[in-house]
Amino acid sequence: EVMNLSMELELTKEKLDYLQTEVSRMNEDKFSFGNILGKSLIMKNTVDIAAQVASTTSSVLISGESGTGKEVFARAIHQASGRSGPFVAINCSAIPDNLFESEMFGYEGGAFTGALSKGKVGKVELANKGTIFLDEIGDMPLYMQAKLLRVLQEGYIRRIGGTKDTAVNVRVIASSNEPPKELIEKKLLRKDLFYRLNIIPINIPPLRNRKDDIVPLSEFFIKKYNKLYDKEIWILSDKAKEKLYNHHWPGNARELENTIMAAFSMIDDEHVISDQNIIIYGLDEDSTFVPEYDIGNENLNDFLEKMEKHIIVDTL
Repeated sequence: EVMNLSMELELTKEKLDYLQTEVSRMNEDKFSFGNILGKSLIMKNTVDIAAQVASTTSSVLISGESGTGKEVFARAIHQASGRSGPFVAINCSAIPDNLFESEMFGYEGGAFTGALSKGKVGKVELANKGTIFLDEIGDMPLYMQAKLLRVLQEGYIRRIGGTKDTAVNVRVIASSNEPPKELIEKKLLRKDLFYRLNIIPINIPPLRNRKDDIVPLSEFFIKKYNKLYDKEIWILSDKAKEKLYNHHWPGNARELENTIMAAFSMIDDEHVISDQNIIIYGLDEDSTFVPEYDIGNENLNDFLEKMEKHIIVDTL
């Protein structure tokens, strides 16, 4: 029985190693710098900086508005770094304060009420020899920022309820959708942690400052949703491109993707996305949604039917 279990364990390990290799290969294809779209000079310069620092072990602080692709850059840096460990992402705004330490550093069995009997490995330990990505670092509690700083300085962690330190070799990439200076002024980010993370700062420009990238991004999203929805949409009309180009894009690439996805729900058999298919929501002073939509020659019933369809699909 022991021999059979040993053979089964060995086979499972081989399968796991194979799957890890395949996932790594997929990530290399998907999250390389070559797949970061953008022909604008400012975006090319940003990609060049990130590519240059990828091979170092220094911490990186990525700033940029929501929807600009901070995690995409973080994954690309990890893929180009050559580190053998995994890429582990943590959304700091999604973890309750009282669970942060156990999520980050893990715990020993029976460390507290409700703890698993065998304990739990923390995210930092899981990312050993790899990269840990701390998304929205300003939402990390200050007491945890102090503990993270100690880990960065000493290279050791201790699980909750544990008695021994564990050495870890982890590269930290942090991100913020607010300028770090503002986070420090609001006392949401410790100065000492900022200086430890900000060894290599990367600022991703918003979409409104690189409008040359709007059409290439739109065409990429069209290809993506053609496969997803099994459609054959070829191009954007000139008026559709103009409408996209003239929008401010406060939600950046994420908002643009949602707009293209919504356009797919407005098209039946056509092969071209027209300006009539592009519905862009903006926020007015009263914070109510206002559709930027020109009725044109449509009658009211057709317009309402399209709007209703779009709102339902958008909500889903």
